[in-house]
Amino acid sequence: MTILKMNPDEYSFAAEYVPLLLNTLAQRGISEEDALCDTGVRPELWREPGGRVSAEQLEKLTRRALALTGDDWLGWEFGASLTMSTHGFLGYAALSSETLGEAIELAVKFFRTRSTILDLQLVHDGDMVALQLDEMIALNDLTPFLVESLFSSFHFMTLKVLPDMPIDDGELRFAYPEPHYFERIRPQIPVPCLFDCAYNQMRFPAWKLNEKLQFADPRLASMAAAQCEQELATIKAPPGLLGQVRRIVLSYSGRFPSVDEVASELHMSSRTLKRKLQQLGTSYQRLLDDLRKGLAVEHLTQTESTVDDIALMLGYSDASNFARAFRRWTGKSPTDYRA
Repeated sequence: MTILKMNPDEYSFAAEYVPLLLNTLAQRGISEEDALCDTGVRPELWREPGGRVSAEQLEKLTRRALALTGDDWLGWEFGASLTMSTHGFLGYAALSSETLGEAIELAVKFFRTRSTILDLQLVHDGDMVALQLDEMIALNDLTPFLVESLFSSFHFMTLKVLPDMPIDDGELRFAYPEPHYFERIRPQIPVPCLFDCAYNQMRFPAWKLNEKLQFADPRLASMAAAQCEQELATIKAPPGLLGQVRRIVLSYSGRFPSVDEVASELHMSSRTLKRKLQQLGTSYQRLLDDLRKGLAVEHLTQTESTVDDIALMLGYSDASNFARAFRRWTGKSPTDYRA
């Protein structure tokens, strides 16, 4: 995670999550003092109402937690420990909502009260919907911990409010390569998991949005939502440049735009766009490669399109150029990946 010349207050996480991570570490015999050493995180942060942990502090704390435990899959365990109340007034608002759809609508609307490092969206795709986590800054090697923590939390919170709903009819998609530790935890995940995708998504049938929650309380939901509105007003929304660039790239039919074309649509020079992306820890070419890789993986695994057709769709002049790029991204040829 790299942020250059950015206001750290614009990219942050709610500080209430820190003591919960410390508790997870304490179960492994790691003291609070050791866990917080050289992170810049102080107990006062989560004891203050509305306290926030900056992106830089979160990066240091996460790296230290992973180093001290040696457990790269820590995000799954940490996420499982989070309850509805963990997420503050947003958790109470979601818990007391009438339906799952209403709970998710609130989560999307007020997610900024929890994090401005990631953004949460609800995406409709035919008879499926997806909770999609988009990076507001380039998280790089910390993406698995944060995404897996949140997906794990979403899963166990759903079990709490809909204990009788089937959970094996969905799918998890991750916008990063399969981690080395995943084989160890795969048996505990009840749905198929795909890696190297275009987006981080928790997908499930759309009909579930209408399911009634067992703790529905309209009065409590309204009160909690009002508190969320107050919190939201105090948190500045950072520029959503990464999402804007992705949307523009995907809007071009049959080809991918140049950095000059994207910059023009954003009403800035290509030099300014490149600088802003660098400040967010990435580049236009990297964003383009990540999207191409994700789209390629989804077409190879979800459709019967030929390799030649996929290469053409992704803007490659011939299949051999696409195959070389795909091998660079994933370490496999398109044919081997599909097999």
